[in-house]
Order: sequence, then structure tokens, then C-alpha cells
Amino acid sequence: MKNVITLMAIMLLLPALNPMSMAQLNCDELKKENESLKKALQITTPIKTITSSKIDFNLIKCEGNTKEQTVDVMLTLVNHDANQEFQFEEAKAIDIEANEYKTFNISIGSGSSRNKIYTDTPVKVVIKFTKVLPSVKIFKLIPISYFHDAPGRSVDIEYKDITISWK
Repeated sequence: MKNVITLMAIMLLLPALNPMSMAQLNCDELKKENESLKKALQITTPIKTITSSKIDFNLIKCEGNTKEQTVDVMLTLVNHDANQEFQFEEAKAIDIEANEYKTFNISIGSGSSRNKIYTDTPVKVVIKFTKVLPSVKIFKLIPISYFHDAPGRSVDIEYKDITISWK
């Protein structure tokens, strides 16, 4: 009788010790991790990419703040050349009603408009335009000037027809 009780106790504990139940827990954890990684990829997936001087300028989003009447244009820079100093000169935006907005309020990573960009390492850039009314839905043109390597030589890139997502 004692053996039967011991055998029953072992049979009840076996499912808890079963490697398959542990595998199921690991699988659920992996599914959660995969979902969070998918979301991270969606956040950093570019709307448009421009490559200039071996640097990818990935436009991530253009987001307006209705209370502050500002628009943040968010990019990631990926340098495919050797580490280098990089600096934005200025950025402009022109809406579909021909209003022009100019800014020097640009940050590269934790720096201001000037910072070092490293080989094949993305760095976040935020360009802030002020005094933009929430009625502006599209920037027809966003020309951006920058310097790299050779000082005094400015390079321009342009994004066209960028929709503003107001929050």
C-alpha cells in the first residue's frame, strides 16, 4: 500500500518535472520577446531613405505636437564609411501652402547639431520645427544641409511630400 501511494505521488509530480512543460514556458517567453522585437523594428523602419556620401539618412517619422505647435522630424543616420565628425547646417520645411519653416534646432544622438557618427552604427537625429499649425498636414519639401569630412563644403538632401502625424 505504501508503494502504491509513493507511486501515485510520483505520477502526480511528473507533469511538473516534465521537460515538455518547461519547453512550453520557454516558447511563450520567446513569443513575447519576438513580439517586442517586431515592435522595435516597426518603430525604426524608415518611411524613406536617402543615401548621400556613404551615409543613409533614414526618415523614421514626422510627428507634430498640437499643444506646442511643433513638428519633430526623426531620422537615423547610418555611416557606411570610417568614423567621422558630422554636422547639420540647417533644415527647412515648406508646406503645401508655401509657408517656410527654418530651424537650427537639430540634435544628433546626445549631441547638438554636431557629433561623431560611427561606422555602421545607427544614431538618432531629431529636427524640430516651431510655429507649425496643426492644420498643416504635409511638408511638400524638407531640404537639409550638412557638413562632413571637408569643412566648408555643404551637402544638401531633400525629402518630398512628408505627411505629419499630429498627436
